[in-house]
Amino acid sequence: MSNINNRIMKAIKVLSNVKLAKDTYMLEGMFLSNIYEKPNPFSFFMVWVPRVDEIPLSIADFDEGEIRFLYKIKGEGTKALSNHKGSIIGVRGPFGKGIKIKPGIGSRWLVIAGGIGIAPIPYLVKTWKIYEVQFDILWGVKTIEEIFDIKTFFPYMERSRIIITTEDCHYKNGYCGLITDALKHMNVKDYDGIIAVGPNNMLKAICLDLYEINPYISLETIVKCGIGICGSCYIKSSDKLLCIDGPIFRCSEVIEYLKSNSSNS
Repeated sequence: MSNINNRIMKAIKVLSNVKLAKDTYMLEGMFLSNIYEKPNPFSFFMVWVPRVDEIPLSIADFDEGEIRFLYKIKGEGTKALSNHKGSIIGVRGPFGKGIKIKPGIGSRWLVIAGGIGIAPIPYLVKTWKIYEVQFDILWGVKTIEEIFDIKTFFPYMERSRIIITTEDCHYKNGYCGLITDALKHMNVKDYDGIIAVGPNNMLKAICLDLYEINPYISLETIVKCGIGICGSCYIKSSDKLLCIDGPIFRCSEVIEYLKSNSSNS
């Protein structure tokens, strides 16, 4: 089970909440108490939007009581969250193990991010900076309207190489087509590790294509309580709960779940 402090709702003041691209926002908040725990990359908070909903959001950045979330409007909860500026919201967490591995000094990693799957990547890059990791980030979106200059908002990503692919083919400085099509132009064996994050249909395709490499993936599923009691995030065909054991898994751990549950969500 999670740390008892993680289960307690903590107040955050929204310092800014800006639109970066189509339906995509960045919220910066400050904890109003010093009762918080430094999260691991890919762990997440349950964010309470007063009188509307509680939603899971991964962490885009964290620094001494200040936190940033990148999120996309997908429902009533995120829509209401986008209207919060200068107000108070609540968070519980962080939940999930995230990713705890220590990469090799100077190692090369490929990150495959589909859509708003880019959200937890800045904090990963920041956390692994001490290991001098070289990142290539393949970021796939449906339309050019979803693209924003992530390095402007997260300067510590300056050394990361970002390759963009769009399904509408209107972005001239990247690939045209699905992110899995662009992946075929890359030599995955050049990397010391691979992490994929995005919708489950994308993760399924990547796990099947790269099964021998067995990359890390950040899985998506329904999350309600965040503390392993309700069972809503149980990953079928496994013994895993996303809120306790994830959201990072190796493909081999969850491939059966992906085969039966992949969707465009």
